[in-house]
Amino acid sequence: MIKIPDNVRKFLHAHVSECNDKIAYDLATFPSTHEESLDLSFISHFASKQGPFRFGSNWTLRFDAHYIGGGHHFRNWEVADLGLMVIFRRRGKIIRSKLAFLQSKKLYANSLKYKPKDPYYRVGMGRLLVTEDEHKELVNPRVLKFDEGCKYKAFRKDNAQQNAMSRFSEHFDIKMYYLFYNPSIIPWSIRMPVETMPTIKKNVVGCRIVPKNFLDSALRDYGKRHAPSYGDIKYLLEDEFTEKRHDAGWRLEYFINDLLIDCKEGMIDDSPNFQTMVSLFQQKTSPISSALSITFDVVE
Repeated sequence: MIKIPDNVRKFLHAHVSECNDKIAYDLATFPSTHEESLDLSFISHFASKQGPFRFGSNWTLRFDAHYIGGGHHFRNWEVADLGLMVIFRRRGKIIRSKLAFLQSKKLYANSLKYKPKDPYYRVGMGRLLVTEDEHKELVNPRVLKFDEGCKYKAFRKDNAQQNAMSRFSEHFDIKMYYLFYNPSIIPWSIRMPVETMPTIKKNVVGCRIVPKNFLDSALRDYGKRHAPSYGDIKYLLEDEFTEKRHDAGWRLEYFINDLLIDCKEGMIDDSPNFQTMVSLFQQKTSPISSALSITFDVVE
């Protein structure tokens, strides 16, 4: 493990926490936000600050964020929405790098429906063309609620995507993770259309990370195509996830700042010039649509 100064670690923790808070607040305010939009919010948060930060005379921290876009999938499925890379350099020379793949899933409010396919096959800018019926549904007055029974409706146990993720993990010997987008607090309700922006004092739930193998074990007694609820994940995860601070998964900032950076989670690549990572990324089937790298450079 590489010892990171407290001021560097605190800065990173605050920056990632800010990202978590923003995404959770946006989902709480607009529950119908598309999952892809939340991914873009994640990337844009770091993309807005891509210059290097200097801490004293020895340490530099830099973020690089890039939206890659879909199109190339592992056996017809995109097995991860976000790739996280952590890179340590000494006077510019790479001394260690880490990698983690995250598959994102958002929590759906009570009455929102999951639509896996666009009935009108709209692509690109065409997705902004909303029919009259769709518009009426969007502006129809109603109350949307989040509670422990709400589900991650785009998740289906043992479906093609889950199986592709398992094969990808086994093929490349790399651990997979879920990034669950949740509102700031649960239970929560909001009237639509929004008339005033809500005030939420604290992000109690927010973005949570769960290793795929842990979730597979937690859902082992459920049938095929089961969509897990927030309560399923909160109460069925075992081991350290039974602790109050880790229920429903690790907080995003804890995963990045305490697990990924401290080499407790993620894949370590000690090869020169990211040979292992490059080999993985250059596979014919690119597995991710967005990527974030966090680079530390130390003089001594």
